[in-house]
Amino acid sequence: MDIDHQEARAIAAKLQRWHDEARSLVDEASDKSRLSPSSIDSLRSRLATLKHEIKELAKYETLSGRKTAKTELEQYFFGPAVRSTSANFRLRTDTSPKSDLWARGLNEVEFELSYALDGLQRFVAENP
Repeated sequence: MDIDHQEARAIAAKLQRWHDEARSLVDEASDKSRLSPSSIDSLRSRLATLKHEIKELAKYETLSGRKTAKTELEQYFFGPAVRSTSANFRLRTDTSPKSDLWARGLNEVEFELSYALDGLQRFVAENP
């Protein structure tokens, strides 16, 4: 397979951005005593945005989010990544950041994204 390095970077950037957002949501909710009603609303809104974006892109498993022919990188890396992340994104968007479910649910998302990123990075490194 010839690697389109620009596309590989775009896929990695998208997965990394989602991973970083999930980590940020966990970190920002870690000090439960500092969570105000407005910060809880903000965190829930960000969670809903993250979940929606992943679920939307999982429909067609393409970076564009459109029903088009998948590239090889989308077929072998992006598609499986968004499909498994979407399937394992069980955290409800109305869950309170004060709940233990918050961190647990987002850690599952982080794990899926880390696994996908690692696989993509290894493949690119082995096929310069």
